[in-house]
Order: sequence, then C-alpha cells, then structure tokens
Amino acid sequence: MADITLKYLTDLSSASGADEGDLLHINQSGNDRSITVEVLLNAMFNMRYPVGKVEWFSNGINPNTIWVGSTWARLPGAGKTIRLANATGSDVLQSGGNDSLKIAEQNLPAHSHTVNLTTDLYDHGTIDTTNNGSHIHTGNIGRSGGSITTIAGATADVGWTSNAVMKAAGDHVHKTQIGAHSHKVKGNTNDSGSGEQVNITNSFIKLAGWYRTA
Repeated sequence: MADITLKYLTDLSSASGADEGDLLHINQSGNDRSITVEVLLNAMFNMRYPVGKVEWFSNGINPNTIWVGSTWARLPGAGKTIRLANATGSDVLQSGGNDSLKIAEQNLPAHSHTVNLTTDLYDHGTIDTTNNGSHIHTGNIGRSGGSITTIAGATADVGWTSNAVMKAAGDHVHKTQIGAHSHKVKGNTNDSGSGEQVNITNSFIKLAGWYRTA
C-alpha cells in the first residue's frame, strides 16, 4: 500500500457490513488498486469451487440456487458408490458394476457329492408260505433188492411204475427263514438351487452429490 498508511486505515470507522458494490483497497504487484466486494467474493468462490469440484450435501439443497452465477449438475448414477478414476482422468464419470450377481456353474470350484447310505435294520423273522390246502403228489417207484420200494406209502406192482399216487399230507405250510439284514444304497443327489441372484450391496449411507460444470 504505497499511498495509504496503516495509521490512516486504523483511524477509519469500522464498517458494520459490506455491500457487493462497496470498494476495497488491494495492492497488486506493488500497485494500489480498488476492487468491489462482489468481485473479491467471486474470485474467492472460484478458487474454492473450481469447475469440476464435487460437493456433498446431506439435504435436498440445489447449489444452483445458493451459488448463483455458477452451474452445477447432479452426479450421474443414483444409488452407485464412488470409485477412483485412473491417473489420467480419462474414465472420470464412467459408471459400471451391479449390486447383485448370479453365480453360474463355472464360478464354483470343481466338486462332487458322494452318497453312501444304509437302510434301517429290519428283521422279517420266519415267513410262512401260502397254504395250498390238502393235496397229493405223484411219483415213480422202483424195486430194490427184491422188495418193493414206495414213495410216501404209494403201492404198485413189482417192476417200474410211473405216476404212483402218494398219501395226502393234509393242509400245511412251509416256513422260510429270512433273518435280520440291511441294504446299502449308493447314488447321486438330484439337482438343487433355483439360480436366484445374490445381493452384494454393502452397508451404506446416501448423500446428494453435485459437481460444478461452469
């Protein structure tokens, strides 16, 4: 401040406020200059909020209405998270990714399912055959050592005779022993799953993002 002494400034009355058209004294490169409050504020604003600057808001404020004279746009891609651009900035404002994915067979490690089962132990005990009622059987008889041999009491003349009639045995059944046992079962399970998408969204809090365009 070549032409204005500090004592002169301190002797002036303090201003209670400032209007946009009020003049201020500045020194540029050793030269005294005057500047309005509006011009000074605009210069300070542009230094603080250059074009491309991003600002976050926790409410619905529109910066175009509070910072008149500058132009702001919403960050594109509602609901997306922020990811850093590359060093050259060539991919700034590009978007991608998803909040969910569908796992395909090729995403799973190679694996198999082994099934090795044994049925419950069960004892059938002794089982009776069905009752066929009273009946007789026919058969051949033969002579052995000069005497007549019969089958089941059947009678016949000396010599070979076929279709001799045996005595009736009466109503009866036969028993069959099965015993306790089990069965082993081996095989593969059926296909499972429905192919629904998996939600991979991280926990988040939402803010309104704006960036200056002009």
